[in-house]
Amino acid sequence: MARRLPSQPPVLAGYTHLRALGKGGFADVFLYEQALPRADVAVKVLLPGVASNSVRAMFLSEANLMSQLATHPSVVTVHAASIAPDGRPYLVMEYCPSSFGTRYKTERIPLAEVLTAGVKIGSALESAHRLGFLHRDIKPSNILITQYNHPVLADFGIAATVAEADRDEAEGMSVPWSAPEVLQSETRGTVRSEVWSLAATLYSMLAGRSPFEYPGKSNTRDDLQRRIVGRDRVPPTGRPDVPAELETLLASCMSKSPAARPASVLEVVRGLQLIESTLSLPQTSADISNEAFASGAQRAAAPAPLTRAAQGGVSVRAAGEARVRHRGRRSDTVHESTDSSVTVIRQATTSRAKPLRRPGVIAAVVGSAVVLVAAIVAAVALVLGALNTSIPVVSDIRASAGADAIVFSWRDPGLADGDLYVIRGADGSSSTQSANEFTVQADPLVPDCITVRVLRDGRLGDPSAQKCSSAGDGG
Repeated sequence: MARRLPSQPPVLAGYTHLRALGKGGFADVFLYEQALPRADVAVKVLLPGVASNSVRAMFLSEANLMSQLATHPSVVTVHAASIAPDGRPYLVMEYCPSSFGTRYKTERIPLAEVLTAGVKIGSALESAHRLGFLHRDIKPSNILITQYNHPVLADFGIAATVAEADRDEAEGMSVPWSAPEVLQSETRGTVRSEVWSLAATLYSMLAGRSPFEYPGKSNTRDDLQRRIVGRDRVPPTGRPDVPAELETLLASCMSKSPAARPASVLEVVRGLQLIESTLSLPQTSADISNEAFASGAQRAAAPAPLTRAAQGGVSVRAAGEARVRHRGRRSDTVHESTDSSVTVIRQATTSRAKPLRRPGVIAAVVGSAVVLVAAIVAAVALVLGALNTSIPVVSDIRASAGADAIVFSWRDPGLADGDLYVIRGADGSSSTQSANEFTVQADPLVPDCITVRVLRDGRLGDPSAQKCSSAGDGG
């Protein structure tokens, strides 16, 4: 099938178009020169004629999520968002001149660089998971390389649309790096499917090919999918400098059974750091949100139980069961979520920007950052101006305790076609589903509490009152 040409770049005040950078299923990316301050920037623009609510919701979700991860050193920076004169929404982003999508095919990437990228990108994914988001399109071409040679995660275009995106709409999902349960439509994405995709991406960076791409054989899309969902085992990378511990870790992450994989990306990050230490390489720091303060109180030291989503739901593992020891000075950054009432305090030890020392400058920068994040969300929200119908609120949640489980249920508050429920636990875990019943593993010592919100066209309604199991009912 012939590849389409890039769309016509929009005329944007203060920016001069230079050339096309890439194209996707719903948007094109162009290189522009920003007039003031002078700099090259990447501008992502929705295609002409793309006007469906779900696609525009993807765009809003991407802006919202990237604003929540705005200070993460391993996530591409978004500078601004608005509507072009021709009516197309666009994002102005940091320009990254290269990506691992081109490098892994043309050069032998050093082992130390792959390990560093794995820790950095894994940290970004773990932080997104703790905010309740899945990326859903992890692959080498979505790991960009900044002008200062830092790996950054990009393209959150389908990240926050796990709930409403149809399988046919998920054009961004790439077969070579997708988990078998995703390709078989058993799930639209889970933390464990993200573990698979991250491992498959690191494998590609080491081997110069995707895990199930066999040299000298047919490697069509159908061939790869058949091998991924079939009984084929992941072959070794074939590189003599790759230690057995790394081969084992990658194979474990790409187990055909999701339950056999590491339960969180954090576990993968720790494994990569351990391999760095074994090889006497400098240990790469992990920049992960400090979720312990997300609910306004310190969590218990014991691991929180896993929540079990109702059938068809997407579960995000409760974070907090493990910590990474950071080297260097601790820096706390207050970061307010746009779709939650909590304030997340993240811990970071590295930054791509040189720290500012003077209080006046710091205050000005923090103020500017708050204004920028607010402007991004407000500007892109214009896209959904036609969707301003009220979102129903869930009430009267009931909790029934069994021997091993707690079942929460509620009445339909008036959902429309395409609406879904987003359930968030007190431990920070979240799940998205269509059923009005949610089951969690019972813990006789700790009451389970949830709030429920309605997701409509990419927007979240007001949360319900918190409902807890009998030992400490919150409503």
